[in-house]
Amino acid sequence: MPARKRTNPLLFDEMMPLHAFVRVVEDGGFSAAARRLGVTPSAVSKQVAHLEARLGARLLQRTTHHVSLTEAGSVFYQHCRRVLAELEDATLSVTALDARPRGLLRISAPAVLGEVHVGAMAAEFQDSFPDVRVDLDASDRLVDLVEEGFDVAIRIADTLEDSTLVVRRLAPEQRLLCASPAYLQRRGTPRTPDDLADHDCLVFKRSHAPLEWQLEGPGGRRELRVSGPFQSNNNLVLRHAALQGRGIANLPGYLVLDDLRAGSLVTLLPETPVVGRSIFLVHPHRRLLPAKVRAFAEFCLHAFERFLPPAPRR
Repeated sequence: MPARKRTNPLLFDEMMPLHAFVRVVEDGGFSAAARRLGVTPSAVSKQVAHLEARLGARLLQRTTHHVSLTEAGSVFYQHCRRVLAELEDATLSVTALDARPRGLLRISAPAVLGEVHVGAMAAEFQDSFPDVRVDLDASDRLVDLVEEGFDVAIRIADTLEDSTLVVRRLAPEQRLLCASPAYLQRRGTPRTPDDLADHDCLVFKRSHAPLEWQLEGPGGRRELRVSGPFQSNNNLVLRHAALQGRGIANLPGYLVLDDLRAGSLVTLLPETPVVGRSIFLVHPHRRLLPAKVRAFAEFCLHAFERFLPPAPRR
């Protein structure tokens, strides 16, 4: 039998049933959990069975090749994650380990920003802190950091005010109107915002939101109703449509930077830039913030300047 790992005695001894249950859920089975914990599968099974007996509820549905959560198990799993995270923080706060970033760092980020940049940033962060494991959830779902056990989230918004979270502004979200040279050769180049009414606009569609673009000009901010033959709720889709010459798109600068440098897309109406939002990093309030969260927050403050340089304008 492999040697029993004891990197955190509190988690393995007093909290072993909870820890075993969480490992089974996250590793997908008893054998995988046992390998992670350094014990036998039967030992893990006994711990989970003991936990179910104490609760008087079945937490897992077991088949020969599959383990899944019951309704009660799903609710209990979310609570267990928070309990174990708090216990780990408390343990690390009184040990020398707290001085070195380590452990699992769970990050939530918007789908496109996560795919295009945050993933690469997290990998670079690991190069500096190899004891940190990263779990990146790249989706547009607004997660509850505390309830779902996330350490940090990257969010794009006009402003963020949440008394339950620490909010840090990382960078502006530069947005650009752009189109392919082929489209502009075919349809002409708009010279003023009013010219957009005669063009095909590739529109980002939000549920119940008006289809309009906000531009900032010499006379102040104005909102333009836009329309066109192609809409999507995904900026990557709109970028591909713009590259194919289907129309004019309003896209984040970080998404089209390489296209602009290559000349595949051209920026439009530089005198009336699109109104953008801001990129924020948020994390829960904690008296003893884990070293991994502190280190990642500081890393992001500098990394966004490198990963999101200003896009060139005409």
